[in-house]
Order: sequence, then C-alpha cells, then structure tokens
Amino acid sequence: MSSKWYHQILFFILLILLQVWFFSRIHLFNFATPLPYIYFIAKLPSNMNRNVVLLLSFLLGFFIDLFGYTMGINALASTIAGFSRYYSLQLFTPKDLPQKYTPSVQTLGSTFFQRYIGFILLIHEFVFFLVETFSLFDPVILLIRFLSSFVLTFILVIVFERFNFNFQKE
Repeated sequence: MSSKWYHQILFFILLILLQVWFFSRIHLFNFATPLPYIYFIAKLPSNMNRNVVLLLSFLLGFFIDLFGYTMGINALASTIAGFSRYYSLQLFTPKDLPQKYTPSVQTLGSTFFQRYIGFILLIHEFVFFLVETFSLFDPVILLIRFLSSFVLTFILVIVFERFNFNFQKE
C-alpha cells in the first residue's frame, strides 16, 4: 500500500474526529453548525471509481453518525453528496484538464474550485438539515440554519484548502 493511501486514511480519521469532538459542538447563534467533513469527499481523485466514492462517502457519514449519535443523517447526506460529486466535476471543471487530477485550487483555479465545493456543500447541507428537521413546519428557521451552516462550512473548507491537503501527489 502506498503512502498516499496512508495519508488519506489518516485524513479520513482526522476529519471524523474533528467533526465528532469539535465541530458538532459548535452552534453559532443556535443556527450555524459547521460540517467540514465533506471536504474529504471533495478531495478524492477525479478518476476514482464512482462506487468507491459512494462507499467512502457512506463510511464517512456512518462513522460520524456512529460516534455522534445522529441516526444515519450524516450517512445519507454524505452519500448523496458523494453521488453528486461526479456531476459537479462535470459541471464546474475546465475542459482542458487531464483525466487524472485531484480537485484543488491549483488544478481547477479559485473560481471553479469554489463553485465545485459550493455545489457539493449546497446538496449536502440541504439534505442534512431537511432530514434532521424532518418537517417543513418552520421553513424560515430551516432556511436560516441551512444558509448559515452552508456559509460557515464553506469558509472552513476554503481555509482547509489553503493548507492544501493534497495527498494524491505522485
């Protein structure tokens, strides 16, 4: 097994632990909860098999649910985000890229990367908060929680990207 897989496994575990022990306890103004673990799914190589992406997405959400006692909400939201990843790569990446690349600011450019991340986060946050509330009883509160968490998570993912966690270098 090459060292890039060890780095990815370590990154996978680190994001789960950060989400469960730190980020899940943050509720800014009782609305915004950051969910930056989705960054792992976004940073998977572009040529990775879609079934493997779905499996890793599910496992990421499953372990966060397991340790965070959230009963499958994260598994569902991250699996749907993993499913939408392929389509967001098709929509928001330049056509002149090689077949094998890791989505990052360096490979996609800042604008395309932000659109790519934003699309995945919108889908993830929407599914997460819709399933978590399981009701449209108070749509204004749902919309505020969704948008505030989206903005907070987007900022955190961009900050993570500044550290350039690119483990797929040859």
